[in-house]
Amino acid sequence: MRGLSLDRMSKERLREAARQAGDIESEASIAVASGLFSWLSGRLPGTIAFYVAMSDEVDLSGLVGRLPGWRWVLPRIEEDRSLTFRDRDLPRETHPWGMVQPIDSGPAVPVPELDVILVPGLAFGRSGDRLGRGGGYYDRALSQRRSDCDVVGVTVVDRLIESLPTEDHDQRVDWLATEEGVSWCSPRR
Repeated sequence: MRGLSLDRMSKERLREAARQAGDIESEASIAVASGLFSWLSGRLPGTIAFYVAMSDEVDLSGLVGRLPGWRWVLPRIEEDRSLTFRDRDLPRETHPWGMVQPIDSGPAVPVPELDVILVPGLAFGRSGDRLGRGGGYYDRALSQRRSDCDVVGVTVVDRLIESLPTEDHDQRVDWLATEEGVSWCSPRR
C-alpha cells in the first residue's frame, strides 16, 4: 500500500487496496509482538483486549504467555452488532464473517474495565486513524473507553499511510505497533 496516493480514495476503495496487500508474514508478526512485549513490560498488569488474527492481521498469539499477570480478553460480535469482550479461555467459535471469537458464555468485560486495547485494522494513518472492515464495531466500543485506556493499532509498516478519510464516529488509536516498535501517534479528539 505504501506509495499509493490514497488521500482521495473512498473508504471502500481503500479497503479493497488493503485487502489486495495479502497476508501478514509470520516474521513480521513476531517482530510486532516483540515490540509490544517490550512496551507492555514497562506497565503494571491490568486487563488487555487482543484478538485472534485473521490471515491479513498481525498474529499476537505468542504474546499472551509472555506476560503473566495480565488478564487477557477477546472481542465478540453480538447479535445486536455490539462488540463485547470475553475471557480468552472460553471455547471459541467462528463468526460467519470468518473471525474466531469466544462463545456467548459468561459475563462480558465492560469496555471501561479495559486498560489496553490492541486493535487490528486493514490500514492505519500515521496520526492514529484506523481503517477497519466497515462494521464500526471497534469505533462503537472505543467510544466507551476510559480516558486512561491505551488503544494500540497493530499493523505492519507497509499498511501505514499518511492520512485516511474519517467520519465523525471514527475513533483514533493512541499508539501504533509495527515491526519498528510502538510509537505514539496523536492526542485523542
